[in-house]
Amino acid sequence: MATPSTDAERSRDPRDRPLGRLVLIVAVLAVAFLSARACQSSGDEISSERAVELARAAATFTPDRTQVRLVQRGLPPRAYWGVSLYDVGPNDAPTQVEVYLVDRATGELIRP
Repeated sequence: MATPSTDAERSRDPRDRPLGRLVLIVAVLAVAFLSARACQSSGDEISSERAVELARAAATFTPDRTQVRLVQRGLPPRAYWGVSLYDVGPNDAPTQVEVYLVDRATGELIRP
């Protein structure tokens, strides 16, 4: 029976060694982290609070309440803030309603 030489043992694939596996895992995690950072938004978007300010400035009345939601429109999807401004009557039913779309990237106000 022949025993393997030391050179044959040293020529194992780096993925078979514990240190090689660790290096490979760290490399994959680094690539995933950098990819996630590259796909992240720039942070220059209009906030929901700013969208409400823009819609209130364009409103024809002074609303009692507001609702804000993020709306995706188009292909590829583009983000808009949907801002509803409304007054309520004595039975909490809306009496006046205005709805605006605020482009999250530019701040452009759209009245649908």
